[in-house]
Amino acid sequence: MTRSIFFYIAGYLLLFGVTPPAMANRYNNNTCDIIPGQPLTNAYGPFSATNPAHADKLPIVLGAHFTPEVERLIRGNRGSIIGDINYTLKAIPNYHRALAAMAKYQRREKIKLAPQDEYYTADCYFRRAVYFQPDDVTARMLFAMHLHLTGRLDDAEKQYKQALSYEPDYSELHYNYGLLLVQLKRYDEALDYANRAYAKGFPLPGLKNKLAEKGRTVTVEQRN
Repeated sequence: MTRSIFFYIAGYLLLFGVTPPAMANRYNNNTCDIIPGQPLTNAYGPFSATNPAHADKLPIVLGAHFTPEVERLIRGNRGSIIGDINYTLKAIPNYHRALAAMAKYQRREKIKLAPQDEYYTADCYFRRAVYFQPDDVTARMLFAMHLHLTGRLDDAEKQYKQALSYEPDYSELHYNYGLLLVQLKRYDEALDYANRAYAKGFPLPGLKNKLAEKGRTVTVEQRN
């Protein structure tokens, strides 16, 4: 194939929304394509899910690429499941539901990505989210939960502590950090966070039940 024919075909494919194999995206899963001190970039956005000024920019992405079936990991809408979630997180790096869905998908499918690959690792999507919005407590909590679920307990604790430094009264954060502390066998600390979570009305009984199994009793009644 001559160079002129190659570029003709490449241009034709791009015109109709198809990326030829040699031109596919290659993301860096070591750096997550984060350049310290420089903002993330994307053709559309990137926009923040927590910034009210960006609220009118999100539906165009979500309606096309993060449909209920994509979120539930049933099927893609404009492409593959991972491709649609990737598009969403490139445009809205801290969109919490997409972060949770990507992490769940990669865990479920046991996806192992190379240092240079077509998509980022789940870790990278989270790293990009917290780089994009460092004070986004929910993004940090979701990152910590993913680290916990993949057995990296010390790293999970670091993310929980950073999240707590931004929002020390977040009941869901107290609850999930308490679950990690139970696994770390730091039961008295876990009890303290459980009492904090339930004092603010957190509804799930799992942490209380786990502590009861270890002989610790939550002293705060859960609110209905």
